[in-house]
Amino acid sequence: MAPDPIIRGLILAAGFGTRLAPITGHVPKPLLPVGNATLLDHAVAAFDGVGIREIAVNSHHLGAMIGEHIRLRADASRFTVFPETVILGTGGALYGAREFLGEADYFVVFNGDVLCDVDLTDLINAHLKNKGLATLLLVDRPQFNTVHLGADGSIIHFQGAGPLTSENLPDDGNALTYCGIGVFSRCILDDIGPGFSSLIAPLVRGMVADPGCVNAFVSGGFFWDDLGTLSRLLEVSQGISEHSADFAWLQKTLDCNNLPLKMTRITGHGSDRHFWRLATSDWSAIAMQSPPDDQDFPHQVAIANFLQSHDLGSATVLSADEDAKVMLMEDLGQASLYLLARNPGTPKRMLVDRYRQVVDHLLRLQSFTDVAKAECPLAVERCLDEETLLWETAYFLENFLKGHLQLPKGQWENLASEFEALAGCVAGQPLVLLHRDFQSQNIHFRDGKVRLVDIQGLRLGPLGYDIMSLVMDPYVALPVELTDELLDRFASGCDLPPGEVRQMALAAGLQRLMQALGAYGFLGHRKGKVEFLTCIPQAVANLQFLLEQLAGQPAERSRWIPKPLGHLTELILSLEC
Repeated sequence: MAPDPIIRGLILAAGFGTRLAPITGHVPKPLLPVGNATLLDHAVAAFDGVGIREIAVNSHHLGAMIGEHIRLRADASRFTVFPETVILGTGGALYGAREFLGEADYFVVFNGDVLCDVDLTDLINAHLKNKGLATLLLVDRPQFNTVHLGADGSIIHFQGAGPLTSENLPDDGNALTYCGIGVFSRCILDDIGPGFSSLIAPLVRGMVADPGCVNAFVSGGFFWDDLGTLSRLLEVSQGISEHSADFAWLQKTLDCNNLPLKMTRITGHGSDRHFWRLATSDWSAIAMQSPPDDQDFPHQVAIANFLQSHDLGSATVLSADEDAKVMLMEDLGQASLYLLARNPGTPKRMLVDRYRQVVDHLLRLQSFTDVAKAECPLAVERCLDEETLLWETAYFLENFLKGHLQLPKGQWENLASEFEALAGCVAGQPLVLLHRDFQSQNIHFRDGKVRLVDIQGLRLGPLGYDIMSLVMDPYVALPVELTDELLDRFASGCDLPPGEVRQMALAAGLQRLMQALGAYGFLGHRKGKVEFLTCIPQAVANLQFLLEQLAGQPAERSRWIPKPLGHLTELILSLEC
């Protein structure tokens, strides 16, 4: 009885992963986390599934990290690492490990940058049966299909390996994609010399010498992805998080306790975007994936670059894919104004100084309005004008008064004229650069500077809107004396009479708080994010405060103050939230 063939494994882990830069400037692609382990660990698990014990790994880009990761595995002794001082390519990798691989009858090559749950048993058995030079695992990915098959299922042509003609591609041939996983007979090592080379070259030479010696293995029902872009990495990570049953096969890989890069989902925000924090021991960034229909994405890229170029607080854009609507940004950390204000241990003087700093930053942002018009059209393309302001109060009516409070028609049907009066008054204010959600959770501090997140909504808008988002913030209840001080500081920094600025702020604050209440009702009831409903009592209290301020205005009001909002005032003051 013939002895079982000796089969060894080779994981290709030397590549640069350029499409995932700048992430791969800090961690090699085979060490990217997928679930609770790295791509390299999942490749090892595939070998474990068929009893392949002896494994070679080549390395080049950030090779020391590859070596250290393997060294920290409990089974490190089964690996042989082949560092490459100069990257050798997929063919050169086999030459570098030729002595190790030459001790086996066959070896399985597994690209260290792919994720695949195929059972290698069938692939290996297919190769042992056909006894050819190689058997390659193929999948159908129309956008990547470059491996052409003949009628008998053997591979007859690789894109880039000579011209494709009717002679070498019969009418009934088709094309598929190489998965980066294949079984090779030891004799292929005889046709690979030193230096850089592609694995395709000896395969093509073998096909010329012995047509049919390179076979395809096509099997449906398995997962495969090369995770070549940040978009694909995030989509798979999201799928694992939200549809864990579909990725149960990942559990065959033991949890890795030494992930060089950690991906943490960021939750608790109201957006439909998905966010992750990517962090190594000395670097971190925030990845954002927007829905396919996100019209704000190009605005966010342009606005972030504009703000960053003028030191106006935006995170630096590290990479952006407008087709996939994925962005990688500088990590501004977690030192938000919100956490500072909610921390009972924060000294009062520090908190006051931070708020003053934020007001000064807002004034500086608004001073760049004309610069934005000249340099960044997308920053001023939209405007919080009268029509949009009326949309905000309709949003308030629909999602708060009717949706959250479930008030009967008789209690809100007379508000339309008052909403129109308020919108007309606020829309008449000077238009400046507007963040539109200038509240404590979107304001961070890093290296002593104010930094802003959620900047994609930047546009032109009423002068008093952002300052009231800050001082009438439902997330943080500020003392009245601090609110007054901050309003005075803002008013004195504007190129207008301070009294008029205070009047503008009062009207804009009413508008802003109704928008916020509409958002809380929508997110809490329509989106199921019930944590936002806890913000409603403070928002109502702030709105009641401002309506009382409005009622106390002199009988002869300036053009910045709306006429008495009697129905709205009576309704809101009657609420007990």
